[in-house]
Amino acid sequence: MPKLTRPLLLFGLLALALSAAAEKADREKPIRYSANSLDGNEAEQSVLLSGKVEIVQGTIVLKADRVVLKQQPDGSYNVSATGKPVFFRQKMDNSDEYVDAQAMRIEYLGTKDLVELYDQGWIKRGKDELRGNFLTYNSATGAFAGRGTWPPAATAPAGDGRVSGVIQPRAREPAKPDAKADDGAKLQGAPALANPPKE
Repeated sequence: MPKLTRPLLLFGLLALALSAAAEKADREKPIRYSANSLDGNEAEQSVLLSGKVEIVQGTIVLKADRVVLKQQPDGSYNVSATGKPVFFRQKMDNSDEYVDAQAMRIEYLGTKDLVELYDQGWIKRGKDELRGNFLTYNSATGAFAGRGTWPPAATAPAGDGRVSGVIQPRAREPAKPDAKADDGAKLQGAPALANPPKE
């Protein structure tokens, strides 16, 4: 296999392994939260939650030390969460699988269904995973990207400044037997004798 083709093939397999759309009904569910303290600003349509924050909306779960929720004109929310670390989880649409993510800071842009992970981030779906210091995941389309450093011109942060991942093999469907294939001689019944011998 040519040297250029192999990395493209591996990237394609990673995209297939991680891509899938998140639970579509989540956006229509109420947002439930708990925290040690809350400070809100109605004029800015924002809420600051601090201390052991947990937010749940449908199948989405977010756990952090500090979260800012800001409602957008379309009714969606942008979320900025920091912690040591921040944890994000969401169920995949039409599946029993979940996407789990973790980083020191997670930004969620509600109008774009985009999750951004900053600093020591990882995204995991099943046994497949992607790690890097800047990762994005679009929960509507399943698209994702990763960078080893963020911002790109910065010096390498903790770690080696690279993106890494694991792609597990997928179970293959068994091959269907070909009805036209001849697997060898077939036994046939003997023809009836028209004139049996007389004794």
